[in-house]
Amino acid sequence: MKVLVLGATGNIGSRLLPALQAHGHQVVALVRSESKLKDLVPSSVTSRTAVIFGNADDSNTVREALVHNRCEALVNSAGLAAVFPWEAPRMQGIIQAVATAAVEASKEMGKPIRAWFLGGMTALEYPGFGGVRLPMFAEHVQTFAFLQSKPSENLQWSMLCPATMVPANQNVEALTTPRGNPLLAAKDVPSNFRDFYISWVPFLGPLVTIMGNAPKYNTKLEDCADFIAADLKSGGETFVGHRVGIFDTGKMKQT
Repeated sequence: MKVLVLGATGNIGSRLLPALQAHGHQVVALVRSESKLKDLVPSSVTSRTAVIFGNADDSNTVREALVHNRCEALVNSAGLAAVFPWEAPRMQGIIQAVATAAVEASKEMGKPIRAWFLGGMTALEYPGFGGVRLPMFAEHVQTFAFLQSKPSENLQWSMLCPATMVPANQNVEALTTPRGNPLLAAKDVPSNFRDFYISWVPFLGPLVTIMGNAPKYNTKLEDCADFIAADLKSGGETFVGHRVGIFDTGKMKQT
C-alpha cells in the first residue's frame, strides 16, 4: 500500500516511516523541512521515502500529493491539540484540510482513501459516565465530529486515541522487520478501563475515575506506529469510522 504521512518530522510521524516500510508499505512524506527529516530519520529510511515539500494545512497540496503519487492511504500526525478549553484550536485547520483533501482525491481517483488520524484519549466515550470527559485536550472531540461529517465512501477514517506517548528509544531506528506491538485496542472506548469506588459520585466521581485511569494508558511511540502500519497492511475494516482506544498489555506482565 502507498501511504502519505503528514507530520513526518514529529515524534510519532518520524517513527511511522520505518514502521510502515517494515510492513511493506511504500511511503510518501509531506514535510516543510527536508534537513529536519534527515536529521531525525536514518538515511536508510529516507532513501526509500518519496519526500514532498508543503504544509499539511494546505488542502490543495495534500490532495495533489495523494493524487500524483496514487496513494491509497494516509496517516496524519501533524498538529498539536490545544490543552485547555479556553485556548484557540491549534490543529483543526490541519484536520479539516487533510480530511477534505482526502475526500477530493478519492473522488478524483475513483477509490476511497484509508486514513488514520492521531487524536487523544479525551475523545473516547466512558461507559456509564453520561458523556463526561476531561476538560483538557477537548479539541480532539472536534476532530472526531469533523471526521464523522465526511462521506464514508470517500474517506475510511480511524482515529487513534492514546494517552501520553513516550519513546522506547530516543533516536528513530531503521527496521528490517516489523517490531510488533503489545497494544490491546477497543472501538470508541478505553480498552481495559477500570471503575473506581467513587465513580458513582455525580460529576466529580467520573472525572476522578478517568484521571486515575489515564496514566496506565501511556504507550510507546514505536508501538503506536507499528499498530497503525499493521492495520493498514491487514486491509481490515474493524476500526473504520471509529475512535480507537489502546492499552499496553506489556504493563500487565510487568506487575
